Amino acid sequence: MKMFLTGSFITIFILILLFGYRQNIFSETELPFDEEQQGLNEQITIHFSHVVAENTPKGVAAEKFAKLVEEKSNGKVIVQIYPNGMLYNDENELEALQENQVQMIAPTISKMTTALPDWQLLDLPFIIDNESQLKEILNGELSAELLKELETINIKGLTFWNNGFKQIASTTPILNVEQFKGIRIRTMASDILHLQYELLDAKPIATSFGDVYYDLQHGSIDAQENTISNIYSKQFHTMEHYITLSNHGILAYAVMINEDFWNSLDEEIKEVITDSLAEMQDWQFEKAMQFNKQNLADLKENTDVEIYKLDNDPKEQWKKQLQPIYRHYEDKIDEHYLDELFKEIQKTKPSQ
Repeated sequence: MKMFLTGSFITIFILILLFGYRQNIFSETELPFDEEQQGLNEQITIHFSHVVAENTPKGVAAEKFAKLVEEKSNGKVIVQIYPNGMLYNDENELEALQENQVQMIAPTISKMTTALPDWQLLDLPFIIDNESQLKEILNGELSAELLKELETINIKGLTFWNNGFKQIASTTPILNVEQFKGIRIRTMASDILHLQYELLDAKPIATSFGDVYYDLQHGSIDAQENTISNIYSKQFHTMEHYITLSNHGILAYAVMINEDFWNSLDEEIKEVITDSLAEMQDWQFEKAMQFNKQNLADLKENTDVEIYKLDNDPKEQWKKQLQPIYRHYEDKIDEHYLDELFKEIQKTKPSQ
């Protein structure tokens, strides 16, 4: 028995030595380098969080951006999209970005006005009249300067995305200034938006975008301002049966990235990101307009929502009621930015 065990141990020991020799286990020479494993180790993942649906201007833009970045980097950079407030809502996504919990977000300009008060100039009511003016402003020198301001809060601004003009969706018709009186209207948490509706004798209520459906469902609000694409994609129209096409303000998104994360990237990867955004900029603007146009047609054809276009007389009445807001913010917004805004608007007007 003892001889049997001794023989077995010797056999096992010899097998281990042979296996070790073949596999180079006991050699100090490193194992052959696995290039595929190197690629996995060096792959960069960008977590991009946003709060709207995938079938919206921002939703499809984020997906296109992710596709372009992956293609241009040959798979080295992957952008993972988290839509519908899956990770963070519009109240806490900025903090998450600053803490690098996510690397990219694209909040509305209104959400940035507390940290960057000069951004309020883009929320001045009726200041932008048409798509040409909007495109010029979102792609001009003014937008570049505003994006640079993000550096003061340790964020790298990349570009602006478009979602068109805001309209009024409500549970009762709002066709003139008098009908705003006492209306509980949801706004984003923004001083300038709050003041607008106070001047219209409404009762502004600041809530997150993700809470709007619940608030409508439970009767906490009577109305809200939003783009047609957001109203349609979030099904707000199922409870707000009246929409006034007012075009009283714009809804644009500031695409931004955590500054420390950005600085950690090599120049080649930075170029991939900026080139991808530049390549899709015109496409994104037009896509947003297409979404709003198509969703408006869908609302007209397939729902019982009553849609009104704001006539000139009530529009002028609305503007008159809001005159104090321009005087109020004249001293609060950098004069240079105001000059730049009006200069870019002027560029789109036919020469006399």
